[in-house]
Amino acid sequence: MTLAETKVHEDLNTGLSGWPLLIVSAAIGGVAGVLSVGVARWLTHHGGLDSPDKHGISSVRACRLGGVLITSYVLFTIIYHYILDGELIFWGESLWVLGLSAGFFAIGLFEDIKGILSARLRLVLMLGAVAVLLGLDDDLLIKPVGLPMFDWLLASLWLAVPITLLCLAFLPNAFNAADGANGLVAGTSLIIFIALGDASLGGLNLLLNIVAVSCVIFLAYNLVTAKVYLGDGGAYFLGALVGGAMIAASNARELPVWYLLSLIFYPTADFLWSISRRIYGGQSPLAADELHLHNLVYGRIRRVTGWPIAANTMTGLGIALAFTGVPYFIWWMNADAAFELAWEWLYLLQSLVYLSLWLSLRPKPSSEGDEGGDRS
Repeated sequence: MTLAETKVHEDLNTGLSGWPLLIVSAAIGGVAGVLSVGVARWLTHHGGLDSPDKHGISSVRACRLGGVLITSYVLFTIIYHYILDGELIFWGESLWVLGLSAGFFAIGLFEDIKGILSARLRLVLMLGAVAVLLGLDDDLLIKPVGLPMFDWLLASLWLAVPITLLCLAFLPNAFNAADGANGLVAGTSLIIFIALGDASLGGLNLLLNIVAVSCVIFLAYNLVTAKVYLGDGGAYFLGALVGGAMIAASNARELPVWYLLSLIFYPTADFLWSISRRIYGGQSPLAADELHLHNLVYGRIRRVTGWPIAANTMTGLGIALAFTGVPYFIWWMNADAAFELAWEWLYLLQSLVYLSLWLSLRPKPSSEGDEGGDRS
């Protein structure tokens, strides 16, 4: 290890175990919060550092094991309640969703540490994990959602199974692709978990509340220092958890389907748009590039402010609040008549805003490498 790399390790470990974060984690998450920070700190000694070329739009080397902080907090909370009550706090559907999310996290964590799993192999493993889950509990199959154009497909078991497989494997990958700015995916997930609190999902509500607290602890460090980010493991975990909870809420008819889709608009739309333009350009749909909307927004803000870390944080929080916070705010302001709102028009408006921003910010062919900023 070079002297510079040793300094990066020292900076990371000092920050990750610093008093401000320990105080925040203790105040918000109690003993489990402090323990989860300790686990993440220990793991930074055993790999997990990336160059700026691999993660988001950061300009510094950072630890890609932030997902460990989130998942270890969930684990310590489960253990704590088991010691106190002598029983597990999750059962049935919530246990299956947690198991699926943990499986996805394991796939991502292995890639974060070893870096030897191709995108295609990870996708195959994810599809296999979802297939096992559906074999154990078919309650997570997507049921008719109230949209005539899709309900005839979902009414058939032979079609509902592959559709559910694709959706539950698609969303974690979309979250991972969107994990390119401070607070973007964790902030989006946090808002979604709060929004889904309006649905009666049994044990899933408790699970979402616990993960929401872990997201707050993660954000407390990620937004300030930009030295830790979710990595594949963390993004896969949050994406799988959001996917499972979304299906549960949709199946229970607790929340309008277009409202649910508007909450996950940015990661899904950006991922689909990226795949489409890569295919159109003759590239692999899974190839990385610097043309995500968050890359383009960051490039513009960085040039205006001259502060890379501030621009990074403004980009992530701004996109999370604009595309996920706004739908939840509209719901919150119109709670008594929320089901009567035309949420499909909001989704259309989100699409127009996204495309308008992307087209206005996209780089000219001669300057394609300049607009996106430091690629991660």
